[in-house]
Amino acid sequence: MKEPLRIGMIGCGTVGTGVLELLHRRAGEFAGLLGRDLRVVRIVVRDLSRSRPQIAEFASPPPELSDTPANVTGADDVDLVVEVAGGVDAPRDWIVDALRNGHDVVTANKATLAFHGREIFGTAQETGRHVFYEASVAAAIPIIESLESALVANQIGQIHAILNGTCNYILTQMEREQKDYADALREAQEKGFAEADPALDVGGDDTAHKLALLGSLITRSFVDADSVYTDGITAITRDDIAFGEQMGYRIKLLAIARRGADDAWEFRVHPTMISRSEVIAEVSDEFNAVHVQGDAVGPMLLYGKGAGSLPTASSVVADIVRAAKGDSRFALSPDLREIKRIEIDEIELRHYVRMTVLDRPGVLGRITSVLGECGISIASIHQPEAKTDHPVPVVLVTHETKEEVIAQSLEELHRAGLLTEPATRIRIEEFA
Repeated sequence: MKEPLRIGMIGCGTVGTGVLELLHRRAGEFAGLLGRDLRVVRIVVRDLSRSRPQIAEFASPPPELSDTPANVTGADDVDLVVEVAGGVDAPRDWIVDALRNGHDVVTANKATLAFHGREIFGTAQETGRHVFYEASVAAAIPIIESLESALVANQIGQIHAILNGTCNYILTQMEREQKDYADALREAQEKGFAEADPALDVGGDDTAHKLALLGSLITRSFVDADSVYTDGITAITRDDIAFGEQMGYRIKLLAIARRGADDAWEFRVHPTMISRSEVIAEVSDEFNAVHVQGDAVGPMLLYGKGAGSLPTASSVVADIVRAAKGDSRFALSPDLREIKRIEIDEIELRHYVRMTVLDRPGVLGRITSVLGECGISIASIHQPEAKTDHPVPVVLVTHETKEEVIAQSLEELHRAGLLTEPATRIRIEEFA
């Protein structure tokens, strides 16, 4: 049997502990598959004084603990660096340092790759090393491997994905249990599905980071995270979910990549109404799903747990095994072509619009008149009965309309005093 593959790990929290557990649980199988052991020899942690019984339980012989990342990234007695600490800028430094010191890297860090991918993959190309990052998008779902290898014969035209378990859990609870957003968020935090500060998740940024990585893969270019149009779920109400249900829709926070005319691409993350007949509409609670449209395979759905210790560790360990086997990984070259982009204002979609107005004669007529003057065609209008001079919701669905047109028309309605509060607008997505 060959010498063990010596692993240096940065971070030993939820995911890191899961990695140790799976390496321990499958040690014999991995040794048989690879002809060598996978051995964690050093772990970098923030607090050396903290008791960590899980390390003794899952790692034998016990690895050396350090609070200095350079003791892993620059070590001669480490063959592979595994980064599972989280963060954005510091992990960039660790990964680049590891690559320059001749180490391949496994990481679960979507934010670092989304913002520093050009430098990281450029360094990997310069040094002849590899960066493995399956766990960075959708945890247990092997979407990176699928796009790089299994679907390589396809030209991918569309991706519609649920990539954030926190948001999906909240929206599921708002629909299933008829909870308000705040109550659903609180429950998600109590159950460990949401952070104490959930802004990165509910604001859509976490999903945008993941979409940037998927977009880079399918376009063979760099898609910067800050170039992805991003909107979160904080303005969604139970009323929106109920009206959507009446019209045959379900609301999901979707990550969308779509190829348009002239090979131009749109990348956007926002709450989306989709037909309840779509398979992805049935994805509930903390689960993730990626709907891919390829020119050879047609539509395909990958579904599974998008977060958690063992689901995420499963993909990290899979990458460790790939690295141990000497597999290569598609590297995004820093000099890849720039792609054409379709900006959000130019995209034409149908829209759900919920407005609150006073139930007075002529108000609805004035609203439809303004929308008509703006060139917006209305597909349907829903107005519950209400007492005269009391606020009442008016819900309408438009035909396909440019983003900038619908946004400007709603601003005009608000300036004209026809709305008692700003309107809520949710895009309606049709699957090809």
